[in-house]
Amino acid sequence: MAKDIVDQIKDALDSILIKILVFGPDVSLISSDERTAKLQRKRIEIRENLEALGHNVKYAEELVDPNIDGAGSNMFFQELVIMKEYDLIVILLGSPGANSEATVIAVRPDLAPKAALYMDSDHQGGFVGEACRNASDFGAEFHTYNYPADLDLCHLMGFVKNRVSIIQKIKYLL
Repeated sequence: MAKDIVDQIKDALDSILIKILVFGPDVSLISSDERTAKLQRKRIEIRENLEALGHNVKYAEELVDPNIDGAGSNMFFQELVIMKEYDLIVILLGSPGANSEATVIAVRPDLAPKAALYMDSDHQGGFVGEACRNASDFGAEFHTYNYPADLDLCHLMGFVKNRVSIIQKIKYLL
């Protein structure tokens, strides 16, 4: 029996595995601060869910090499090089590093279209929120979420999976 269009689309998109970089608070030690801990757990969950779908998902801190000499020794520069190699850059804003990475993307028209920036709606009024809106002008997805509901109820995971499917669709059509 022939597959219906829903199955055909699912098969077409599921066959396209993408490289995803996930930024957010460091996950090596879960914080005692509830908000930070929820973001850390969500970052881990995003990686685990996307890896389970077959995608190549990394944290930048796994890829940066402190042993490189010369011009490449700079962690900031290394992250810029790394970002260019990924199909999707997910950033859970709220930590100093993630906020800095989003700000860099905001002034890089080559990186912004690959970015999905997620910020607590309570924090969108400051400089980083403005940077995210600037990144959005260059094609980044900028989405605010309601803390803690969107983290606890997996809405944020849904937002990320939707962005992944859009990138898969784009790659399918190219």
